[in-house]
Amino acid sequence: MKAVPELVWIVDPATGDLVVEGLEAEEALVLAGDLLPPPVDLNCARPLATVPLPETRATHGPVLRVRSLYHASVVEGPGRRSVLQTQGCTLACPQCFTPETHPMGGGVALPVEVLVDCLLDPIGEPRDGLTVLGGEPFLQPTGLAALLHLLKARGVHTVVYTGFTLEALARRQDPAVHAALSLIELRIDGPFVAALAEGAGEWRGSRNQRLIPHPPRSGVRLGVPQALVCQTSLVTRVVDSTTAAPISRARLEPVPLPRLTRRS
Repeated sequence: MKAVPELVWIVDPATGDLVVEGLEAEEALVLAGDLLPPPVDLNCARPLATVPLPETRATHGPVLRVRSLYHASVVEGPGRRSVLQTQGCTLACPQCFTPETHPMGGGVALPVEVLVDCLLDPIGEPRDGLTVLGGEPFLQPTGLAALLHLLKARGVHTVVYTGFTLEALARRQDPAVHAALSLIELRIDGPFVAALAEGAGEWRGSRNQRLIPHPPRSGVRLGVPQALVCQTSLVTRVVDSTTAAPISRARLEPVPLPRLTRRS
């Protein structure tokens, strides 16, 4: 079995499901095949099941073009989350897990208000927050900002994945981009880089991607998921894969960030 630096064990008390980050399905069989049911591969933006999108078509107000919607994710941000996958991406990262989300004209355009109702459906409870990923959400900044505004008003914790860096987004002149950035509690930025995928850690596809809380929290070091997690509905343990000892990431250094200004 290939050695990995750490294993993340996540138990969802609502379903009894166990998710192990840091192992392939074949490796999980070697480790615990005599104790657990056969494992199934799970990945960010590749859920085991999605819910049907509503048939409502946009008639007025802000919209988002989306690919899918699903609940009970434990791998796309802290806790147990509902997830919206947007449609359209021009970055086309090599070996992207979801090339079907790249065409700009794919998916379905839906009113933001309808999407909020679907994302907060009681079927997704318990829910610790909501995650938006792509595609590339920041190619639809007006709809994204409107969605985040409605979620903020309802007190929902939000995570947004983007293939752009925060620095690149900060340089854009579109007010909707800056409005969206100001409403996100946790940004996960940077393109997927296949060569850096191994050992990426919780919630990230590759090691170059950063976890950026907003507003910045005193004492929080980027790349340290434990320090970003509030009380959630999950049971999570991070251990060294060879010793089973708990891992502390407090020694990691913070990453300098640009100052964001609100553009009118």
